Amino acid sequence: MSLSARVTWRSFRAGALRMILPGLASLPFGIGFGVAAAHKGLSTLETTIMSFTVMAGTAQMVALDLWARPLPLLALFITVFVANLRYFVMGAALQPFLPQLAWYKQPLVWFVTVDQNWAVNIAEYQRGKGDLGKFIGGGLVMALIWTGSTLLGGLAANGLLSDPNLVRRLGLDFVGVAVFVVVAAMLFRGKRDLAPWAVAIVAALGAKWLFAGNWYIVVGGMAGGLFGAFLEMRRGDAPR
Repeated sequence: MSLSARVTWRSFRAGALRMILPGLASLPFGIGFGVAAAHKGLSTLETTIMSFTVMAGTAQMVALDLWARPLPLLALFITVFVANLRYFVMGAALQPFLPQLAWYKQPLVWFVTVDQNWAVNIAEYQRGKGDLGKFIGGGLVMALIWTGSTLLGGLAANGLLSDPNLVRRLGLDFVGVAVFVVVAAMLFRGKRDLAPWAVAIVAALGAKWLFAGNWYIVVGGMAGGLFGAFLEMRRGDAPR
């Protein structure tokens, strides 16, 4: 069973159309991010370029929490790396279906590997019905919707939503937290995830108490991720 390397207009269009609704569901999050970025001092152009090139809402929101002058580059690097560790797992899950994918197509596949698009397509790959055109079409549509929504947020922050009190009343300052909880629930695999999550929470609370700034995000993510990797390695070594 392998993933076809051919991309047809028909499959591209089908993949794009089916991801419109999931993409639209991210509109409040994107608008909220655009507003928050503007209040942090980013221009609308900077926010738009960041959203299209990074296209990782959770990582962007976490990075925005650390945004300051001068930029804490080391903390930003570590935080974004930890926030995106799940993409290593997602990419590894795709690898068996991409045995002979041309090198020039691989960066595009990496780019469109976002949570909702990956979840819909990986299920098809596992049933032997995977289609590269659908995967790319869906991911590009989500990229355009996400970028457009952050652009709207940036524009609104300089006009209709320039008042921080109005932003809070509309709940846009809570959108990032809400989406993070939803994504975490989607990725939850049951009892096997309870221990790593508990380690991450305890480590983050301890770091929040011990260190100034937002280092608790980095410490909690690293602790939970490393403990989860340790458990997975032990399970892999256990006799079957």
